Amino acid sequence: MIEKLAPLGLNSPFNTGKHHPSSTTDSCALFSQILGEELSGGSSLEKTILDFLIKTMESLMSLERQKGLPAFCAELPLAGSMPYDLSLFREKAVPEIKQEIWPEQPKGQEIDGIIQEASARFGVDPDLIKAVITVESNGNPRAVSPAGAQGLMQLMPGTAAELGVTDPFNSRQNIMAGTRYLSRLLDRYQGNRSLALAAYNWGMGNLEKNPKGLPRETRNYIVRVEKKLQTYAENSSPA
Repeated sequence: MIEKLAPLGLNSPFNTGKHHPSSTTDSCALFSQILGEELSGGSSLEKTILDFLIKTMESLMSLERQKGLPAFCAELPLAGSMPYDLSLFREKAVPEIKQEIWPEQPKGQEIDGIIQEASARFGVDPDLIKAVITVESNGNPRAVSPAGAQGLMQLMPGTAAELGVTDPFNSRQNIMAGTRYLSRLLDRYQGNRSLALAAYNWGMGNLEKNPKGLPRETRNYIVRVEKKLQTYAENSSPA
């Protein structure tokens, strides 16, 4: 898509220095043509990206008009009057696409309920589970780390598969599997929370090959989880 838009001209945010049409009108006609083709034939994810591009272009045009600058594609009609109705696409198609990609997740109280269930099943302190979730993903069920860890408890794909997870972005599956794994580590290290957390963050193999070589990131991770655990424990204690 970006490669197709690149020739639109010097005023275009997609310009990459390639040959561009001689007039803004030509650019707008080309932009309209490409956009129409992509909307009619793109996949769901592509249409979501296109919706973002549409909103960006409309914002740019609006800003340029407000400042009295030569507007990129000033002649380009806005949503509603185009041969493909972008307003209708945005209102009806995009929510369905977002729902298809990211199904609705449980809310805060439901997450707390899942944590309590996981705690009871696997014998792990619920405040520890919550602390790990907060430090791992900041409570974002769709989080993905640069290393590829996924979901609330940042499960690596191999670990998730071993634990029977079919959807790492499903909050319940992720918390139950992450707690089960944390329980295994606590058992393996005879209840030593620091070692269990080190293995959770750095990997059990790394820890056992080089127990005295914890990287700074892992040391900081243990401190952060312990601080969160203390805060949650204090807040949950009866006054």
